[in-house]
Amino acid sequence: MRITVAVTFLLAMGAFGQNIPFQHDGLNRQYRIHVPKNIQPNAPLVIALHGYSGNNNDMISNYGWVPLADERGFVVACPNGTFDQFGARFWDVDYDFHPQLDVDDDGFVVALAEHLQILHGLDPARTFVTGFSNGAEMCFQLACRESQAFAAFAPIVGMMLDPLFQECAPSSPKPMLSLNGTIDDVTLYNGDLDNTGGWGPYHSIPDMMALWRSILGTTDSESTFLPNLDPSDGSVVQLETNRSINDEALLQYYLVIGGGHDWPGQSGNRDISATLEVWNFFDDVASGTCLPSDVNNDNVINTTDLLVVLSGWGNPYGILDLLGVLSSWGDVCEPLGSCCQPNGSCTFVAEPVCGGLGGQWQGAGSSCTFPGCPPFGVCCLKDATCQEVLEAECLGLGGSFRGDQTQCPNIDCSQDFNDECFDAISVSNGEVAFSTDGATTSGDAYNDAQCSGTYLGEMFADVWFSYTAVCTGTLRLSTCNSAAFDTDLVVYEGNCFQKTQVGCNGDNDNCANFTSELTCPVQQGQKYLIRVGGWESGNSGSGILLIECE
Repeated sequence: MRITVAVTFLLAMGAFGQNIPFQHDGLNRQYRIHVPKNIQPNAPLVIALHGYSGNNNDMISNYGWVPLADERGFVVACPNGTFDQFGARFWDVDYDFHPQLDVDDDGFVVALAEHLQILHGLDPARTFVTGFSNGAEMCFQLACRESQAFAAFAPIVGMMLDPLFQECAPSSPKPMLSLNGTIDDVTLYNGDLDNTGGWGPYHSIPDMMALWRSILGTTDSESTFLPNLDPSDGSVVQLETNRSINDEALLQYYLVIGGGHDWPGQSGNRDISATLEVWNFFDDVASGTCLPSDVNNDNVINTTDLLVVLSGWGNPYGILDLLGVLSSWGDVCEPLGSCCQPNGSCTFVAEPVCGGLGGQWQGAGSSCTFPGCPPFGVCCLKDATCQEVLEAECLGLGGSFRGDQTQCPNIDCSQDFNDECFDAISVSNGEVAFSTDGATTSGDAYNDAQCSGTYLGEMFADVWFSYTAVCTGTLRLSTCNSAAFDTDLVVYEGNCFQKTQVGCNGDNDNCANFTSELTCPVQQGQKYLIRVGGWESGNSGSGILLIECE
């Protein structure tokens, strides 16, 4: 709902193309788009909507859509909302503080979808909408009012304001995936009919799901807990699948127990990737069975399919079904999934192909984008020699792992260990002496939106530390009055390959000489990366980093 995910990485604005103008209802609208190379004709289209105060560059750059689109062969488009009176981009779902605004966002998203279908030759029957927060609420609104234009919807941590809840009557109800967290402090799980949050009154998430079960006419429900891949994230995921009698209407509901206002896989819960779950859902509801004539859905066309057709002759099967089975006799479906090869690389192939490569297949629908294969690359040993091994093996050797898919000829194993993220030195609470003299400037992304006005600058000559929180509470990091140069501080949650910025500071008003101090919430057992750098070229030196958790 409303506020965009806690932090975004600041990527180059041209990473996935500049904004493309699009005129609608007298307004100059914008969108970004990624079309994979060698895209097949009539490919699917996913429209992904950002949250309140967010933007389309954040959505297309930071949620994993581009690598997944490349892997699976769909197009992803991310439009921009318009600006409200506070200068924040939004989708017009009739928040209480937008009474004077009337933007035809329904018409805009539908018109954009139709435009892109024609321009890029995309499939109208496989055009989908997803969104985060305010973008999720726009999804619900489109599902109620413009269902005929899309094949399925996937709102993530959104709600339905009471007027939409009361009037929702889709002309052509479509399958829906929905996800919410039980401790979301923005989209309240128990609703807010008294409008204490100021967005407008809305019902509880369970009531909202009951509404959609009624709209979709689902009768069968199955619930299961998904594997808890990351116990340190403080949450688990329960998946409830609701189907109608004819199996045509589907509601897939993810409840993140202990989850907040997050896009799982990007922040918060690490057991699933919401991006991957959304795409697999879209692909499943629109693609049908792997083999069209596989009437019993066992991934092979054989005698069993023939018997099913004959036993149901006249209702529901007929001559075309019989001919389909006979013409496809012996065909076997080969579902695709990620294949982790011995050298750590990953390919998206069928299981037999993976076996031929000597790899380990991760299962149908798995992806190289999440959780990916174990990192494999350069391990610098303490004697400055180099080996290429799995990260876990490198740590067992007491070495310094220099990054996934790195190679010994390209790495100088004599460089300081904490000069880059992958060489972060493990630290604990207390005072840590450091020096940035001679350090290089890392290319890792950072974003000063969290600490606006504190002048992060260049993050020049930075060094890295890894820290595991010893409390659930507040982490305090400080170089205040204890460093000999103008410092910058940035802290991330996660690891070097999947990290989310959770705090930053350039100049703390209570500290002399432009030194820094920050606080941010942390969870006990969660891993964090601490980055110390200088404001601009020439700002380097030594100091003391204070680490406290309470």
